[in-house]
Amino acid sequence: MSDPRPIRPTLATVDLSRLKGNLMALRALVGPSVGILAAVKGDAYGHGAVPVARALQAAGCEWFGVALVEEGIRLREAGIIAPILCLGGAGPGGAADAIAHRLTPVVYDLSDAERIEQEAARRREPYGIHLKVDTGMGRLGVPLPQWEGFLDRFAGFRWLKVDGLCSHLGGAGEGVSTEEQGRRFLVALQAARVRGFHPSLLHLANSEGAILHPRLRFDLVRPGLALYGIHPSPATAARISLEPVMTVTTRVLFVKDLPAGVGLCYDRRFVTPRPSRIATLPVGYADGYPRALSNHAEVLVHGCRAPVRGTVCMDLTLVDVTDVHETVSAGDEVVLLGQQGEERVTAEELARHAGTVPYEILCGFSERVPRRHEGSAG
Repeated sequence: MSDPRPIRPTLATVDLSRLKGNLMALRALVGPSVGILAAVKGDAYGHGAVPVARALQAAGCEWFGVALVEEGIRLREAGIIAPILCLGGAGPGGAADAIAHRLTPVVYDLSDAERIEQEAARRREPYGIHLKVDTGMGRLGVPLPQWEGFLDRFAGFRWLKVDGLCSHLGGAGEGVSTEEQGRRFLVALQAARVRGFHPSLLHLANSEGAILHPRLRFDLVRPGLALYGIHPSPATAARISLEPVMTVTTRVLFVKDLPAGVGLCYDRRFVTPRPSRIATLPVGYADGYPRALSNHAEVLVHGCRAPVRGTVCMDLTLVDVTDVHETVSAGDEVVLLGQQGEERVTAEELARHAGTVPYEILCGFSERVPRRHEGSAG
């Protein structure tokens, strides 16, 4: 049975043509000798992993990156045949499923390697993995001081092939610089080669690294945010043109005219300073429109900005449409994320208001918001 037709008008529209355009822009920037691994973890940053991966595969994307074995299995069952890298590894119970579905695990732990080795030995088939060294992110990966000892012990695994070597950039801010992480990565590579490991795929760069650091592109880059049209930092905007892929819209549910001095919504966190026209929208934090946007964000109505007023509720949000040039009525389209006329609300803007990052805004739109995929990436 197919999903029922959505009744509520809140909707996320994903433009696959823009997705392809961003992929082509990245490919033109990094050059033909560098492969692209599209990060489609987290349901493709909220855009819908299966339709996004299908579109990118049709457009020639070489690899896909997921966080979980379960995410990789879902892509395989949907017909994705390109290599899939499990960035979080196979985990305690994922070795058999990873091999059965031809997923490539990232390995940074000898216990994980042992489990994959045992499954590969049981099948009597050598299996390719990618090793991960921690060059300064401090998250997953073998710490560099332990790297040589790890490699010496890893050499005892007969059924594992080291097809790739990777690490992850920590970005700007305090800590290890991007350039230093690149230097450490080369140190780790040399230590691996000395011990007879010769990975054919070296990869370190995420979106920002791929755009701003040509020397760190190596064999493969791993864009995520940039594919979906969001600049990972202000500096990247000068290097590449990207188009946001997702638009989130709803429609006005109810409109009322209120006098000055009326407190709105829970806790009366906003009091009308003048006679005001207030529109109720059928969207709230259960849909992934953050409560932190209360009294901060703006939406677009008839091409004009209208501020959110009062507390964003679980299912409903109020906006002040008093200054919208045209009369606002029930049923009028409202843009929560995206462009309407000459105005645009960006994920970066919403993230600033919510005190978070664009990743969380995009990933946060829940399953209550249907995804409609338009355009073609083939």
